Amino acid sequence: MKTRKQILSFFFLLTFVSLISCKQGPVYEQYLKMKDSIWDRFSMKIFEIPIEEAGKNYDISLTVRNTAKFQYDKLPVYVILTTPSGEERMREISLPIRENGKMLGEPKANSFEVKTVLWKEINLADKGKCKISIENIIPKIQTEGIDEIGVVVTKSK
Repeated sequence: MKTRKQILSFFFLLTFVSLISCKQGPVYEQYLKMKDSIWDRFSMKIFEIPIEEAGKNYDISLTVRNTAKFQYDKLPVYVILTTPSGEERMREISLPIRENGKMLGEPKANSFEVKTVLWKEINLADKGKCKISIENIIPKIQTEGIDEIGVVVTKSK
């Protein structure tokens, strides 16, 4: 016969395993490093995301890792999402990087990490490659202080 302690241990283990299995990580996560922390004005950054489950909703976020050499309060970017079916969605956003001279975002080693949601609960109806193109639209040939940009895709809850 099982003791009360064994039964409680079993239920604790079962609960723990079910909680771990429910936690979903990113479906896709990629970061592109800039050479010498400089993002050239006409250097489009491309992310190709494999969509393996059709008809699901996804959250797509942009992460920017910048250094203190970034001179502006915001980083304006132009983003184009091309779905596997060929539909395009475009948007221009400005990521807040500084406020009153103080760097925003989470400090990470020698940089700061700023995240923003590009699309929430976007439905991708077809399997295939989803492409995201990101262009720096600061009107200078080179923007110093951008170390990395990344795209993270998770299933919507």
